[in-house]
Amino acid sequence: MTWLLKLIGLDPIGKLVDGITKWRQIEVTAQNDADRIRAEVTRKRLEARLEDAKTNAEVIKTGMQFKVFWIPWLIATIPTSVWFGWGMLDSLCNGALPDVAELPPQLKAYADVVWGNIFYTGVAGAGLELLGRSVRR
Repeated sequence: MTWLLKLIGLDPIGKLVDGITKWRQIEVTAQNDADRIRAEVTRKRLEARLEDAKTNAEVIKTGMQFKVFWIPWLIATIPTSVWFGWGMLDSLCNGALPDVAELPPQLKAYADVVWGNIFYTGVAGAGLELLGRSVRR
């Protein structure tokens, strides 16, 4: 999964780790206190974001361990995935298929969140895998 994220240019955890490393180097090589303080503040902010990402991934991971989590998840994601897939297939066929009905505004807002979370869950898992590999080295 990590290689796919890197291929399409999405590697949020890797960017945070790289940013922390870069600002730590700037902090160490700073010529004056103002630059050192600015680098330290930026590094601490990036470390906090990394901790938030780890916490979010842990919440998702913990929730996914319970079978009851998957019931509403599947109820929401299967129809959303079929709807999205039909729209993509219709686009590939130059509109030859019957048009997909537009989702009602309330359902569209929910479907956008569900569809995005399908990918965020994968990104969080891949990010933690990448973080684990870098820590192991």
